[in-house]
Amino acid sequence: MRNVFVAVLFTLFFSFTANAADRAMQDPAAKSTVEIHTKGFIKAWDERKVSIAHQAIPALGWPPMTMSFLLPLSPSFAALPVGTLVDFSFLPNDGGYRLIAIAAARQ
Repeated sequence: MRNVFVAVLFTLFFSFTANAADRAMQDPAAKSTVEIHTKGFIKAWDERKVSIAHQAIPALGWPPMTMSFLLPLSPSFAALPVGTLVDFSFLPNDGGYRLIAIAAARQ
C-alpha cells in the first residue's frame, strides 16, 4: 500500500512539472526577454505591419513559419519589397512580439 502511495505522489509531481513546462512554452510572457535575431523573407509590408517568413528559432523552440509584426506608429523602418531577404530582431511584448530592427541581409 505504501509503495502505491509513493508511486501516485511521484506521478502527480512529474505530471505537474510537465504541465508547467508546457504552459511556459505556450505563454509568450514566460519566454525570454532577450532580443531574438534571425533571418527571413518579406512576405508583405504595409503601413501597419510586416509579415516575414523566418527560419527556425531554436531559442524559442519555433519551427520555420510566417509571422506578422506590428510596425511602430512613427515611421522608423523603411519599407522593403516583398521577397527581400532580411536580418531582423524582435522582443516579446504584451502577449505578442515587437520588431526592433530590420534590414536587407547581405548575401
